[in-house]
Parts: sequence; structure tokens; C-alpha cells
Amino acid sequence: MSVTIADNAQLAIGLDFGAAFTRVVIGDNLARYAVPFGEFAHPDNQYLLPSILGINNNLCCLSSADNATGKTDNLKSPLLEGTYTDHDLVRISAYLALVFRATRDWLSAHYEKRYKHSQLSWSINAGLPVDNASHTELSDTFIQLIYTAWIVSVLPGPVTLNRVSRYMDVDERAFDAFPAVYRLRIIKKKLINTFPVCCAQICAYVHSGQYSDGLHMLIDIGAGTINITTFNACSNISDNGVENSCELYACAVEPIGISYLLGRRYENLKLAERKINLFKDIPDTATFSQTYDLTEKDIMFADTLYSGEAARLINRVLDLTKEQYCPDSICWERGVPTFTCGGGTHLQILQNIMHRLENKPPPHKIKSISLNLPDDLLTDNLPAGSYDRLSVAYGLSFPPERIDATIKKQTDP
Repeated sequence: MSVTIADNAQLAIGLDFGAAFTRVVIGDNLARYAVPFGEFAHPDNQYLLPSILGINNNLCCLSSADNATGKTDNLKSPLLEGTYTDHDLVRISAYLALVFRATRDWLSAHYEKRYKHSQLSWSINAGLPVDNASHTELSDTFIQLIYTAWIVSVLPGPVTLNRVSRYMDVDERAFDAFPAVYRLRIIKKKLINTFPVCCAQICAYVHSGQYSDGLHMLIDIGAGTINITTFNACSNISDNGVENSCELYACAVEPIGISYLLGRRYENLKLAERKINLFKDIPDTATFSQTYDLTEKDIMFADTLYSGEAARLINRVLDLTKEQYCPDSICWERGVPTFTCGGGTHLQILQNIMHRLENKPPPHKIKSISLNLPDDLLTDNLPAGSYDRLSVAYGLSFPPERIDATIKKQTDP
């Protein structure tokens, strides 16, 4: 793909900071680049960076899944649960500083000729696993963590907990006295935006080649949460041609992701030792049965309650959508077009739930659709069938005004 870059290149970082993995996609005006993380990445997918911070006497570094411990592998949960301490926030910001450095270093190394004559202007869009209501406090906290991380990442010297802590609450005006070479690299806080993950997923769908009008549902199953959203896709003809957008309907976010599933499974099977590492393993039934010398029937029985919880949550969203938003959609009889995203959707237990829903009567009948790799997303050796795990970062790599234009305000029931 031939891309012409102006003297000032506007680049947007789509940041999907997950409980298990972080994904980054860089967007410019014509192309988007999925960022690989080399030696630190998942062994089977270079675009999945374990959300692990290595700490050695105050010095911070990225770390592979082999080095995961209880002290380093729980970065995001305290933030989402509202139980975080100042130390938790410093660790998150330190980790993100390393992610931003790795992101810019990769772009510089692989696209030096394309951007070497350009002044790079960065912005950052980050996803939050929340519903589409206001979450101002969480958003403000996350923006501050990202802002601090960016500052530390562009200044010379190592990333340390002390340095991150020092810059955590510094006013933007304090950087006016910095040398120009560093001052120009520090972005304004107003260029950092947060969006619900569902909005990022829908934006990714709208900009894909498989877009179609009508009622849809997305189910995003990550390590920490399940995010379920229904929306209406509609094409509008304007002076600029056909413009695709979506109107949000019902949305539910619950902390019953894969970590919760594993916890229930260990409890029900009375297993004391936890050998499954979510930073390396998708804990499907076969892997789990081999690890613990159990039958697949044993594991399926232990997962029964979880299957019920997940299915009831999906049914609740569908019921709410039919009752309060679009009772007359033709999709109810045909099956609501539904795409699934996230590492959890690759588990047999979730695939079984989807299969049962495909054979349910309305209004709980769905029709599964897959997400295709967008033409403008540049990747190298992306494993087949794994684009869904990059789709949030891809949707966030568009300018914020385009994301806002794509997602219409939720209709009042």
C-alpha cells in the first residue's frame, strides 16, 4: 500500500488495555498498523502483549508471560473494581509508558522512510470495559494515568516507579520550561480520550466491508468482563456519499470474564493448585482436562452454573432490546446478527452457548457472523481467526470525532 504523508502526520493510538493482554493499533489518514511486541508477546500471537509489569529494584520493564507472578499480573482489576491504591496507579502508568515507548520505537524502525520528514502529532484513544452511561471518575483517572505514562515515555531515561510517581499529578504548564525537543513530544491531555469498549467494537464493524443495516448484537468476552451490546446499524446518504452509523440500544457489562470462569471451575472441582496461566493459555476444555487429568465431562459439569449466568445475561439484553427499543425488527424471527470478540469466545463453553442460541426461538434466537480483517489494517502473520482480538484497538485508531460520528446517542426507551 502506497501512503503519502504530509509534513505534519496525525497519528492516533488505539489502546486496548486488557486484564490479560494489551493491544495497540496506530492509525493515520489512510492506513492502520497493528503493533507487534516481539519477545514479550504471546508465543502464538505477536500482537498480544501480556498486561504484566516487571519490576526490579524500582526499575520497570515489559515482561513475557513466563515471568507472571501474583505481584505483577493484576494491573487492571483494582482500577475497574475501584479498590486501587496509589501504588496500583503508578504501576499501571509505568506499564503504559513502556507500551508507548515500544509502540513509537516499532513505528520508527519499520516506517522510518514513510515518516522521517514528518512532524508526528499523536493522540490516544483508550477503551474502557463499561456500559454506554457516564463513567466520568473512571475515565478521568485513566486519562491521567495515560497522560503520565506518555510524559515518562518521551523523556530520556529509564521507566521507574519513582519517576512515574513524580509526574503523576504534575500540571501541564510545568512542561513549558522543558527543552523544545521534549516539550514538542508531550501531547496535551485533551488529545487523550476514552470510549466504552462497545463503541470501539461497533466503530470497527462500521468501517469493515461486511456492514449491513438493521439490528445487531456484539458479545465481547475478555479476561475480566463480558460486554454485551445491541445496536441498530443504518446507512445514510449525504453529500459525501453513504455514511454508516449505529444507534446504541441495550448494554450490559459484568465482571464474569474468563478469570471468573476459571475461579468458579477451580472452586467447583476443588483444585488447590492453579496451573493455568491466562497470559499463555486459552483454558479450553481439552487443555484443562490434560493439565489436571480430568474428563471433559467433569469440566463441563463444573461450568454449568457459569454457562447459565452467561446465557441469562445475553437473554436479558435481548429481552430489553425487544421490549424497549425495536420490538418489530425482522431480525427477531431470522435471528439477531451477532458477532463475538475477545479471547473468551475461543472457548468451547462460549461456543456451545452461541450454538444453543442459534437454535432458540425468538426473541433469543441469534445468527452468528464473523468479523473480517479490514483492508486498511496492516498486519504480518496474524493468526487465522484472531482479528477479533484486535478489533477494539482497530476501532479506537480512528480520530475521536469519527468514533463519535459513528455512534449515535442511545435512544431513550
